[in-house]
Parts: sequence; structure tokens; C-alpha cells
Amino acid sequence: MYEKMQFANLGKITPQGWVKEFLQTQANGLTGKLQHTGYPYSIAFWKGETRGDETPPWEVFEQTAYRLDGMYVCGALIGREDLCAYADESFDYALSHIAPDGFIGSEFLRETSGWHRWPQVVFFRALIAKYEYTHDEKIVQALHDFYIKGDYDYSTKREFLHIEIMLWVYGKTGDKRLLDLAKKTYVDYNKNCRDDNSEKVMLSDKKPYVHGVTHDETAKIGAIMYMYTGEEKYLRVSVNAFEKLDKMFMLPDGGHCSNEFMINNDSYQSHETCTISDYTWALYYLLTATGDVKYADKIEKCIFNAGIGAVKEDFSAVQYFSCTNQTLATQTGNHNVFFCGEEWMGYNSKHFTDCCVGNANRFMPNFACRLWMRKESDIYATLYSPNVYSFEQSDANVRIDEKTDYPFEDTVAFSVHTDKSVKFTLCLRIPAWSDGATVAVNGKERKTEQSGVFYRIEREFADGDEITLTLKPHIQAKKSSDGGIYFTRGSLVFALGLAYKEEKVPVPNGDGTLCNYNLTTDEAWNYGIDESECTEKDVRLHRNSPNGQNPWTLTGAPLHLTVPAHRLADWQLLHKTEVTQCTSLYEKEYRQKAGDFTFTPPLPETISEKGVGEKETIALVPMGAAKLRVTVFPALK
Repeated sequence: MYEKMQFANLGKITPQGWVKEFLQTQANGLTGKLQHTGYPYSIAFWKGETRGDETPPWEVFEQTAYRLDGMYVCGALIGREDLCAYADESFDYALSHIAPDGFIGSEFLRETSGWHRWPQVVFFRALIAKYEYTHDEKIVQALHDFYIKGDYDYSTKREFLHIEIMLWVYGKTGDKRLLDLAKKTYVDYNKNCRDDNSEKVMLSDKKPYVHGVTHDETAKIGAIMYMYTGEEKYLRVSVNAFEKLDKMFMLPDGGHCSNEFMINNDSYQSHETCTISDYTWALYYLLTATGDVKYADKIEKCIFNAGIGAVKEDFSAVQYFSCTNQTLATQTGNHNVFFCGEEWMGYNSKHFTDCCVGNANRFMPNFACRLWMRKESDIYATLYSPNVYSFEQSDANVRIDEKTDYPFEDTVAFSVHTDKSVKFTLCLRIPAWSDGATVAVNGKERKTEQSGVFYRIEREFADGDEITLTLKPHIQAKKSSDGGIYFTRGSLVFALGLAYKEEKVPVPNGDGTLCNYNLTTDEAWNYGIDESECTEKDVRLHRNSPNGQNPWTLTGAPLHLTVPAHRLADWQLLHKTEVTQCTSLYEKEYRQKAGDFTFTPPLPETISEKGVGEKETIALVPMGAAKLRVTVFPALK
């Protein structure tokens, strides 16, 4: 294996603090209740169930597998055995109904479309999570037989992504036939691929026109191939693909444009919530393959802002499309060209397409599982949040208690507990956005001006050792690609959070347990920012008194910024009586739809001097805490 670090097994990390509370809320929300919304989540497709005598589409297997994966990992992290047991019913059924040729799953998935075996990748990830938690070797054997006994060409469309699972099984078994199959699949896919998900396009300067989820899933494969072969040519593909993503499609909140395809990077673009889970899932592989801190920085930014900002505070609903600026979120308020004027930007438990309500269950459990990584005696604090990490090193049992309110505070404290003194290297991530850091080991301070690195503490650790990391973020006023201004501090992006009115919308065929929502606001939001008023003197950080509330809410946010701003008379909600909808970005099919539509407006192209109000002071909260918000403001000169 050629990776720079390795994932910690599920069960080694126990989330605490706000992460634990978030996962508990998630478990009591969509994760535990999606079956109440009706089809497809009311049917256990991975247990052989169907709706009558229908031939179920591959999508329902994908969607329900997303949920099973997120559910099992969430349950394992917070000790919710009921969630694990619910997922286990599908796992146990699939593993006890394996076909003679090793095939796992419904016979409906045997169709050779290039898509039908893709849901198995999602389901197999969940099985791998179960293996990490239980070390049940029959899972490894079943996945091994699936590829070795079968005779199938995985080199078409998303079925190519089976490489991820093939190589995991190769790493567990050492069966070189799996490595050869992965290499052959990689070569054949790139020979046959005619769209912009090919290796050729990823290595070029061409701006790709592709579906966001498919891009992220495909672009990570090179990094995985490198981890098992050591061949740099594979890694270059992934690194270049994600560098292009940063340049061409990255949005201010750390998520990239994917509505439904990757279109542009101006502040009016949005991201499909599925990409929050899949983009960060891909970045975990880039991080382990390269050891480069920048990928951890990107994961945190995406999760804290784009991810949490796309789900309702009680995790009862999720947006399909989420945007940095959204002054309403209704069943007709989608301003993207893909199904413009329909429910895709509403906070819903049921969407026209059900992938995001399933996939949203994965992003925070996967984040909690990747807080720590290791390689031999190097122990990496890769991402920060309150947790406990337990591991074995040189016959010693070690526990590290990580205490912090990060990302709301700048200090992370680590307490080492060990049954005997043991030597290892503790590697603390200093993000690229930090102006160096201060590290204290048992009270003795060390300062470093380095950033974007892992700070290494190599020593023989004793029980009771205390290490404190103090990071040094600063407030930054940044420009969006369309000329707007937004504010960041460390991993957080800040937004004008808008208190909203909530209208519940029943879910068709649901049982009333969950619902959809129209969110609107009466608060003023149409502010511009004078570029000359973005100095350190003007933009101030304020820490709020702890109130015991969810920190990812308007009233519970532990900190906020105050910023000078000016009301803009000419920047108002956008009203239309007819819209142009794209119903297929693949075939570029369009239709007109009449109705009464209200949209969040784009940034104004021109600003009348007469329409600029007097200077006021507005308060900005972490974007994840704001479900209706303005993050990117028009720039006044």
C-alpha cells in the first residue's frame, strides 16, 4: 500500500460535543424516519421487496443504499443499536441470498446498462463499514467471490466505480486477480469513455460538462489506483481533476456547482446535496493518497458550510439544490435552469428525485469517522471536532480525548491516556488558512510559522500528557467570480441569517411523520458592502455567551461578525409568470412553464447611486446556521 495515511476503523472514534448532538438529531430525523415518506424508502429493496409486480429502476437501489450506509455508520458512532439493526436486516438478507456466481443483490441489477451495478458500489460501502465495525470476515469473502466468480465488464459509465471496492478487497485478501481486474477496468473505461469523465479530459485544461456526482465519484479513482499500485500516473489524474474543480466550479461555501451538471462558479449557482457527501468522500481518498493538508481544509469547509447549510436544523428535511444566497426556499422557488420553478430548493423530506434525502445521511457520519488517521506510528489529527480516539500502539492501549468547540473556537486540547508509556508521533494539522500556530506540550509552548502542514510531535507519551494547539485564523473579505463580497474566518463562511416563516407541505403518500416546507422571510436582506469598509477596523468578531442551544442555528451560533452594509433599493425578489425549464441536461431538452414564481435574485449587474442607503451594521453568522441567507453581497465602490 502506497497511501500516506490510513482510515481509522469504525468504532475507534467516538464523537462528542456538537458532532454527537448533530448525529443524534440526524438519527431522530431523516436517518431514522425516511420510511415514513413512502416509496422508495418504505420498501426494503435490498431485502428482496418490490412494489407489487413492478420492475424497480436501479435508482431506488442507489437511494436506499445511501440511507443504509449513513444509518449504519451513524448508529455505530453514537451507540444507536436500533439503527444498526435496521440496516443489518438488509445486509444479512443480501449476504444470505448470494447467487451461485457470487452475485449480491436483486436480480434486477443484472441488466447491462452501465448503471444497474452502480448501486452495488453504494451498498458495498455500507458492508465495508460493517466490516470495519465488526470484523466479520464473511463480508470480505462475499465481496471477493462477487468479483472473482462473476464474469462482468465493469468498464462502462458508473459501473467503472466498482474499482473502489475491488481494490479494498484486494487490500484485504492480496488476491492479485482483483488488482488485475481493476487495472483492466480502468484502461477499458478510458478507451471507451466518450464524455468528459475520461482520464484524457481530467488531465487536460478543458472545462468539463458533466454531472457533479459522477465527476466526483470518477475523479477519485486515480487516487485509489495509486494507493494500491504506487504509480504516479494515476494520482496525477485525480489531483488535476480536483484542481480544475477549484478553478472552474468551486462556490464560496466550499461546495462546487452541480445543478445538476457542473455549469459555472458564480454565486447564483447551486450544488446538489448529493455532491456534499460524494465530493467529501472523494477528498478523503485524496487526503490519504497524498497526505496534503489542503484536502482536509476543503472537507471541513464543505461540511461546515455547504453541508450543514443544506439540511434543516432538526434534520427532518434537506434541499436537493442549495445556494450561497437563498432568501426563500419554497416548492416553486428553484431558480436553477434544471426544473426551474419547482421544488428542488425547498427543504423537503421528499423530492421529485429521492437521492439527496438518502445521501445526506452520509456526510456527517463519514466526517466523524475520518477525524483521525494513522500510518504505523504516525497518528494524524486530520479534522477537528470534540471526540475520543482509541488505538493500540506497541502493545499499549491509548486513548486521546480531544476537547474543543472548533470550528467556533481556535484552540484544540488533547489529553493522552495510556496504560503504559509509548512512543508515537502525534501529527497535528495546521490549516493553510492559519497564520502559523502555537503548540503547548505539558504547558511548554512551541511556536511555528508553518501552515498547510502536519506539525509533528515525536515523543514517548505518558499517561496524562496534555497537548494544546492554538490556531490563528483571521477574517477575510473575499471576492466571488461575479464580483460579490463574502467573509470567511478559518473554516467558516459567514452569512446574513434570516429568521423564517415556516409553512408545512404534506408529503404525497407519506404518513404525516415528515413533511416538506416553504420557508420565507420578512427580514431585510438586500444589502451591499462597500469595499472600502471591509478593513480590520470595520469587520469585527464577536463571541456569544453559551446558551446550550444547537450551535448551527441563528439563536445558538457561538460567534458572529458585524459588518458595515448599505440597503439597496434596486435589489429585490425576482418575480416571473413563465420560466424556461431544462428537463434533461444530458439531451438539453427544454420546456416553458407558466405560473406565479418568486426567486432569490442574482447579484445586480448595476447599482444606482441613488438606490444605496445609509451605512448600517449587520450581523453575520456561520453559514451552516442560516437556512435562509445572503452570503455573497453586491460590492459597492
